[in-house]
Amino acid sequence: MPQSVTSQAIKNLFVVLSFCCLTVSHSAFSEDANEAIEPTVAGPGTIDLLENDSPDAWVIPSARWTLEGQRIVGHTGTEKLDVSEWIYTRERFDDFVFTSELKLTGDNNRNTGIYYRVNTIPYGKGEKAFDAPSGYEFDAAYYDATKKTNYRGSLGDWYSRPSVRVLADPSVLNLAYKPDDWNRMTIRARGNRLEYWINGIKVLDFQDPDPNGSREGTIGFQLHDGTVMQAEYRHIRIRKLEK
Repeated sequence: MPQSVTSQAIKNLFVVLSFCCLTVSHSAFSEDANEAIEPTVAGPGTIDLLENDSPDAWVIPSARWTLEGQRIVGHTGTEKLDVSEWIYTRERFDDFVFTSELKLTGDNNRNTGIYYRVNTIPYGKGEKAFDAPSGYEFDAAYYDATKKTNYRGSLGDWYSRPSVRVLADPSVLNLAYKPDDWNRMTIRARGNRLEYWINGIKVLDFQDPDPNGSREGTIGFQLHDGTVMQAEYRHIRIRKLEK
């Protein structure tokens, strides 16, 4: 085969391959693509939020939160809290992939959540006034037995926009969630698109149309009021996403 033909063929192949790579890259990050596979939170750029078994990445609000054997442990003791309490990261994040494992024990009202893109706001009155998280929540464990409503895996912005509540499919949750055991919770927040996984199973994919939805803030774990409980979090990692 003549050299000129061979060279031209190679050039044509290069153009085709380049186009394919661009197309795959675009579709992989398309807001409309159904990306069911849980993203990996490892490798370059990943931040271990309990690096060297240290609580330095966190603002600890009270003695109810401790670091025990590579776990953040929040506990109410024997008395129910009058108001909820949160532990927050010192660093702020906008677009990211976050993962942690949660184990929740306690009474039938035990409840916790992973809050993200948090900016605190005054909430309540009098003795029950406190700084509440304005931002999104991954409701990690709550089941309302009275209403027979499963809020696990749901998305909300309770304190700032209480009408925002997106429930996960109960049939999917029944496959994914393990009561009284460790559960891996993964969040991908990219612009207004918010995706949740529990133990590798995708439970929610939501694009928030509200321009007032939070785009940046801290990440926090909750001890809920009105329950005697303990929440343990481990393997807490985050990887920032490029714009």
